[in-house]
Amino acid sequence: MKSTFSILVHISKKITRNTFIFFLMIIISLTACSCKKDPTEAEAERGYATGKVTDTKDNPLAGVEVSIENTLVGYHSTANGVTDSKGLYKIKVSNVGTFHASAYLNREFNGKQYKLELHCDGNDAFGNEGAVRDFQWKLTGAKPVTLDGFYGATLELYNEPGYYIDEEKIVVTLNPVGTLIDGSTGITITKRPVVTSYSVVNDIPLGKYTVSATYNGTPLKLKKLDSNQPYSNTANIEFEQIISSGTPTARLSYNQ
Repeated sequence: MKSTFSILVHISKKITRNTFIFFLMIIISLTACSCKKDPTEAEAERGYATGKVTDTKDNPLAGVEVSIENTLVGYHSTANGVTDSKGLYKIKVSNVGTFHASAYLNREFNGKQYKLELHCDGNDAFGNEGAVRDFQWKLTGAKPVTLDGFYGATLELYNEPGYYIDEEKIVVTLNPVGTLIDGSTGITITKRPVVTSYSVVNDIPLGKYTVSATYNGTPLKLKKLDSNQPYSNTANIEFEQIISSGTPTARLSYNQ
């Protein structure tokens, strides 16, 4: 009959071995998991540009036209594709080239047509090895350095001829009227304009606004630029898309 001591030693060895095997299986399992790729992570496919287009709330956008431009000298061309119901696109690229992706969203808002540039998660060029380029609709934010400008709209302010003030002391307030172009609720915006040869308020979420302005705390009179409207303490604005820049823009003149 085995002694109690030998039995305990046997059990101890068995537990140790089983414990070792248990932890070894955990390590192997974790290693295997770490090697697996995220199933939601898209991979580049040789010879194709692929990606997804989403709205301001990360919902897929169908029917958006995506353009893949071949910028290589001597091979310049553009291939286009349209997103499906899941917001996905797949566009074949040529065997030779340096490619750049872009996408625009066409939207009607308050009876006006807008063609809005979408934000790309990668603006660097790619070759025939293919690339994944996802796009998102942004109401505001600075565009990449290579594109310049903002995703939001612009308000320009011009002084009435003969009326001159320190424009850096102007404060502009924009109160939204109704929803923004994406259906969301806007907020009141108060900003000092950037002063160049005229005053500019940049990066405004596209919508309809009632605008007021003050100079050193004193209200300014406003009206639509080059209009026969009388000056008033407030002005209602809607943005028109400027062909040269593509930026939806409204223009007001001011007096006191």
